[in-house]
Amino acid sequence: MEDWRKNLKKRPTRTWSRVEIEEIIKENHIDRARFAEYSKTEYQAIINRFYYAFVNYNSTSTVKVQGAWNNIRHSLSKADFISEDIGWYDMLDTMRRSLALRCDAKCFLLLEDGWLYEGYIEEVNNVLREIDGFIEAFYIFTYDFDYLYVYSSDARGYVLYN
Repeated sequence: MEDWRKNLKKRPTRTWSRVEIEEIIKENHIDRARFAEYSKTEYQAIINRFYYAFVNYNSTSTVKVQGAWNNIRHSLSKADFISEDIGWYDMLDTMRRSLALRCDAKCFLLLEDGWLYEGYIEEVNNVLREIDGFIEAFYIFTYDFDYLYVYSSDARGYVLYN
């Protein structure tokens, strides 16, 4: 077992996915120009835009990522659903192909625990393929906030909204 895995349990649970993704980037020599954690000084603005673009809210709502998958705006159209039953890798490959048709630029990857990344879909897909299971839900969306892919382990698949 790698040293970073041994030390993981000493860290807060919220950081486990971030630590694992950092190790995946290093181990797979992923170019940080193609996939990296988003600027910590600017990530809240993107999370706010995500929330107001895709989540049902009212004037008393607090911006939060956790559970957002369960409260997606009713005005958004479900364009696709792919079940995890076809296999994790096949589901991710289907999502990658679908997103590649809609966006050839960088997109955002927002994890349920609030970590925000930006990257090209190939690298996003490669990172998600390597994750050991610390991810309960994630959101992939375009810079234009016009397409949203939502994965949740409860739903056992992803949904594409537009």
